[in-house]
Amino acid sequence: MFDIEVPVLLVGGGGCGLAASVFLSDAGVRHLVVERRESTSVLPRAHYLNQRTMEIFRQHGIADDVYRISCPLPNMSEVAWRTSLGGDGPADGRELHRMDAFGGGSTAGPYAADSTGPSTNLPQHRLEPLLRRHAERRAPTSLLFNHQMEEFTQDENGVRARVTDRVTGEVGTVRARYLVGTDGGRSVGPSLGIPMDGAGGGFTIISVHFSADLSRWWSDSVLMTHIFGLDGEVSVLVASGPDWGSASEEWALHFRVPPGTTAGDLEAEAITTRVRGLLKLPEDLGVRIHHVSEYRPEAVVARSFRSGRVLLAGDAAHRQPPAAGGGLNTAIQDAHNLAWKLRAVLDGRAGDALLDSYEAERLPVARRNVDWAMGCLLNYGLLFAALGMAHGKPAATEANISELLKDTPMGETRRSVVREVFGTQRIEYQAHDIELGHHYEAGAVLPDGTQPPPRDPYGAVYRPTTRPGHRLPHAWLRRGDTRVSTHDLVGGDGGFVLITGPLGEAWASAAKKAASTHGVELTVVPIDNEPDGVGHWDAEGAWAAVRGIDDDGAVLVRPDQHVAWRSARGSRHADQELGAAFDRVLGRSDATDDGR
Repeated sequence: MFDIEVPVLLVGGGGCGLAASVFLSDAGVRHLVVERRESTSVLPRAHYLNQRTMEIFRQHGIADDVYRISCPLPNMSEVAWRTSLGGDGPADGRELHRMDAFGGGSTAGPYAADSTGPSTNLPQHRLEPLLRRHAERRAPTSLLFNHQMEEFTQDENGVRARVTDRVTGEVGTVRARYLVGTDGGRSVGPSLGIPMDGAGGGFTIISVHFSADLSRWWSDSVLMTHIFGLDGEVSVLVASGPDWGSASEEWALHFRVPPGTTAGDLEAEAITTRVRGLLKLPEDLGVRIHHVSEYRPEAVVARSFRSGRVLLAGDAAHRQPPAAGGGLNTAIQDAHNLAWKLRAVLDGRAGDALLDSYEAERLPVARRNVDWAMGCLLNYGLLFAALGMAHGKPAATEANISELLKDTPMGETRRSVVREVFGTQRIEYQAHDIELGHHYEAGAVLPDGTQPPPRDPYGAVYRPTTRPGHRLPHAWLRRGDTRVSTHDLVGGDGGFVLITGPLGEAWASAAKKAASTHGVELTVVPIDNEPDGVGHWDAEGAWAAVRGIDDDGAVLVRPDQHVAWRSARGSRHADQELGAAFDRVLGRSDATDDGR
């Protein structure tokens, strides 16, 4: 029998739980992770890491380790659609469309300008062990794999959970001030009775993780290829490393199965045959199956992300189809939003209302991301129609696609139409604004009365702004001979940053008082227009283009790199205004949204 007491209990040690462990450790919050599996995931299912996630990893010293083993941008700069990978028929192996993606090719400029580093690709079975190493390095005794939470109760003072060691059978108790469900929705949410609103689960996807030498068919610049077979079958093939481009050794193939068929019905030999058939690989090519799994895509969001002392994050709070690759990214960003708030409340620096702001901020973002993923998925119906794919009619599908590929005037017309239609799928692969432009209209922010910039209906054009609630824009600065990002001004330890203009002395003085009054860590960073040999200066003019304040203004940035408050110019009441901002952000007042 064991008895453990910690401030925070994390139930679930997948990508979300492990990231939360790292963020809590960096903020100085003791915690415990309980994970029912004996190891991290062996499946490569989630793989795309967008720029916002990589910015967070940079803040917490993880990004370099990820980039060291993940897919370089040149090897993931395109997505392709083909009739098959191999095959020797007249319509086999034909490319239907190719699109720049993820910040490569024609999208490179904005992606490079707006963030500290590129998006990348690292399959779940490689990312989770890396996150686990980082988590254990920070808190060696805080991860309990092969332990299952059986049940929990809560009262006004905390949570009491019963946990079983699945190896020894020993049962123990964990007492915590707060419990965070990062278990994918398996137990915590259902125990609370929180409904999941949305749709999905109507069909099954089989995922096959396998090794094969596909170098003769694979382009070095392509990360994933959609196979629209002449028989009407659709599948997606994703390079999974450990080397990349045509050198990739491992692959993940995802395909829909007919009703009544499950992964359990497909033995290894049948799976190998299925892989060969979908991709049209030669019989003498070696194919080694590693894992076969199945899942039912959903588009659901929990009606609430908090119930008393229990909070939900990641798949426990929202689940979406794989289109647009937002699931894991949204989960990691949930954990990032929540970690600093838990620290502030546990330290007594913030009121309990700060934890209410987690739901107020993240639930609308989750809904937006889930809806976007569904929109991307539904848009494939347009692609199918443009190609002439007829569900359940393979002969008609083959005839239509063959006609499309013919060297005739009508074939050229149809190919031109297909290019137009396929271009709309940029909502999935060029969603720069969806990845960086999410913002919080309510929560731990103090609105300043301004309106948000217009959003691109295709989700591509991101418009940086320091408007409260938005992510702090990235801009390169100079400090001596060192080039640093505005994001680098915000450490991973849970402290706030006040960025001022070169005439912001009054705000610097107000900051000292606010830090003392509210007991917060607050760093003041003046950004000058000219070098002074000591501080930061805007050598490239990038900060001036996005800062949204005059030389005597100030921007208050939260520990999660979102803007909490700003004043466009100086004020005779700097002390009161900055103090009121902290009252609001830390949940210590009933200040309204009128900007007071």
